Amino acid sequence: MGKKRNLIDTAVRLFADQGYDGTTTLQISREAGVTEPLIYYHFRGKEELFTHILEDAFDEYFRRLESLREDTVTEFAKIEKLIGVNQQAVDDMPRRIRLIMSSCPARIKDSRHICYTRMRAIYDWHVAYLSGCLERGIASGEFVSVPVQETVQVMIALINGMNRQRSLFPALGGEGFRDAAVAFCRRSLLPGA
Repeated sequence: MGKKRNLIDTAVRLFADQGYDGTTTLQISREAGVTEPLIYYHFRGKEELFTHILEDAFDEYFRRLESLREDTVTEFAKIEKLIGVNQQAVDDMPRRIRLIMSSCPARIKDSRHICYTRMRAIYDWHVAYLSGCLERGIASGEFVSVPVQETVQVMIALINGMNRQRSLFPALGGEGFRDAAVAFCRRSLLPGA
């Protein structure tokens, strides 16, 4: 593994475990086994390193979301896969998702910060995706008639809550969250379910 990659991975671990304010560039460099000036060679400072980590995490998350648009037949299967992709992201990127979940709320008031811009983009993506699924499902008779925008908000809250709990409190488990969320959506949307 290269020095820069090791530096980034160490920073991810420390930021996720100790928070942004509780982590210093000196600590990152020592634990990565590099000199502190190497951080400043690659990044202007701690904030730029932190932003780089967030950008990578958001980019990977968006790649996963975009993969959903290609291969699903029914609207319910699209919703089921969305729930699964979110849970898989937490499983595959636990520290990066925990970093987003724990650090971004404090920065979300700054409309220029990556936390605001990317979290807003994720929210807008989910609204468009879920609204489309619900509208097409209701129109085709696959789903019962539900208030679309309100149901979308409930579904986003469900997904966000599961992601938050699994990333911030991994010791609580959560392996059954995906199945429970899918069953809840099935009962709420499918006729006769």
